[in-house]
Amino acid sequence: MDNGGEQNNKQQNLADFSFAKNRDLYVSSFLLLFLWLVFCWQGLTTAVEIWYGNEIFNHCFFIVPGALYLIYLKRYELLAQPIRTSVLALIIVIPALLLYVFGVAGDIQLFLHAATFTLLPALIWLLIGTQAAKTILFPLVFMLFSIPVGEQLIPYLQEIAADGSVVLLRSTGVPLFRSGLYIEIPQGRFLVAEACSGVSFFIASFVIGSLYAYLNLVSIKRRAVFVAISLIFPVLANIVRVYGIILIAYWTDMEHAAGADHLIYGWFFFAFVIVCLLGIGELMREQATPKLNLILLAPTVAVKRSVVFVAVIACSLAVLWVANISNLENNAFPSPSLSGVTTDKCKQSVWTPLIQNPDMEEKAFVEGTNCMVKVHTAWFSEKDNELVSDLHRVFDPERFSLRGTRTLNIEQYNFVVYDVVSLSGKTLSIVKWYEIEGTVFTNAIQAKLRQTVNVLAGKNSGGRLWVVMSEDDDLKLLVQTFVQLQH
Repeated sequence: MDNGGEQNNKQQNLADFSFAKNRDLYVSSFLLLFLWLVFCWQGLTTAVEIWYGNEIFNHCFFIVPGALYLIYLKRYELLAQPIRTSVLALIIVIPALLLYVFGVAGDIQLFLHAATFTLLPALIWLLIGTQAAKTILFPLVFMLFSIPVGEQLIPYLQEIAADGSVVLLRSTGVPLFRSGLYIEIPQGRFLVAEACSGVSFFIASFVIGSLYAYLNLVSIKRRAVFVAISLIFPVLANIVRVYGIILIAYWTDMEHAAGADHLIYGWFFFAFVIVCLLGIGELMREQATPKLNLILLAPTVAVKRSVVFVAVIACSLAVLWVANISNLENNAFPSPSLSGVTTDKCKQSVWTPLIQNPDMEEKAFVEGTNCMVKVHTAWFSEKDNELVSDLHRVFDPERFSLRGTRTLNIEQYNFVVYDVVSLSGKTLSIVKWYEIEGTVFTNAIQAKLRQTVNVLAGKNSGGRLWVVMSEDDDLKLLVQTFVQLQH
């Protein structure tokens, strides 16, 4: 068949895929997409705020449009498959709906975003069926990169960067002293801060590596190896970057690689890392094999109205549930006073936690501890604020560095103790816990679950955050303070 005849056949078959013939599919698609937008509006808006406000996730703006373009590139193969609504997709749709409701109730943005961008590909699977979805499997999975997650890796990447750079510095004869994330050389002191963790490199490299492997590599083994390289390579490269910055400062007596210089070097280094990664991909790239010309057949369309009806009802009920949860009012409980256990006779401390937007705050030194223990407490009504949040910090990372953590057992509770060191070398021990309806929670997940259950039951979800700092290494004063505060 000549090219002109083949093109005419394609156009004729595309014409057969018309609105009149496939009205059920189009109507169902529009209805489910509309419900997805309405249902996931909170998840979408909060995700966009994070994408825009955090440079780590700026790339997320391009994920869904990019996935849709990848689907467009596979359109002929996709339309050559039978389009049959698949009930199997409900095993993803229903749990995602419940996860979203749970996220709204507990104000857990990770759940909101995960459910939002899991529902979209799952609903596409529901509409086009398993066989057709396999044709566009990667674009559907690629949509999950829209979930703004990865900041939790920052402390681990900081530690890896510090460990690796110290090894390289010592191997090249640079004298240094390390305390936590502080690396001190004769010319000055460096902090492996969050910006030096390389998390932006790590996430961007993973996304680009996955996309490159899909577009340019055929073998599953080679794809897996390249994706693994895209995860390991930026971590190693960031170690070299931190090492290079400190080495330049050592050689130039802090004339270079200080201040904003290291940030500029970082951007150039990031571009170099991506070029190197793509170069590795080109070395692994297989020789292209000629593609067979596909003859586009009119797709078989079979929309099961019962399946779509179940999905629509489930989405509608979830929308109503979310609306009901969102309208619940939280009335703050009376704030207990610290006057019975605290004193204001001590000098101002350089330590203070970073607590975001509480309704009420109190802080003071604990009486009877010789000004060695300071307590900070904050009340959250859960109305425009959040008790359990990664935004709360038990110390200011600009003033202190984490040396390590340990466990402290008090009565039936297990506390995590954060040992930190200041710029001047002073060490502090810090513990925190949550109090909800008079119950103490030392685990953030358990506290969040209790709040979520309270919301789902129509109860108040407010609570109190306690943070206590001690300058006593044996932690006896922390134990004493906890007992005082609870009794």
